Amino acid sequence: MIGIRLLASLFLASAATVAGAAEVSFVTCDNGLRCFRPPCPAQDVVLLPSGRRLARTGPDLAGLTSAERQRLVESDGLYYGTMVLAGTVEQGPATKVVARSIVRPATRAEADLCRRRR
Repeated sequence: MIGIRLLASLFLASAATVAGAAEVSFVTCDNGLRCFRPPCPAQDVVLLPSGRRLARTGPDLAGLTSAERQRLVESDGLYYGTMVLAGTVEQGPATKVVARSIVRPATRAEADLCRRRR
């Protein structure tokens, strides 16, 4: 009986680890923080469509092409929520958001989520 419980708990723990990275759509917003040196948590990620805000959690953009990163810079997509990105949220001691691609320009309602605070 104890062996079955142990196996079940190990299975659930491994399933939770695999499920730790969920595919999401999100916009990024400037949160007003300014720093003198990195790392600087000056961005929030707002998950779509829920509007849940991950404060001080800027996305990792390493998965984007240089053209996509340039497009974000030109559109101010990392500050005003003007671009919807797709990626994963990796839960853990520190939540990590990894951008995989730019999906589309944000709707006005999606961009307005940046102005709404918590």
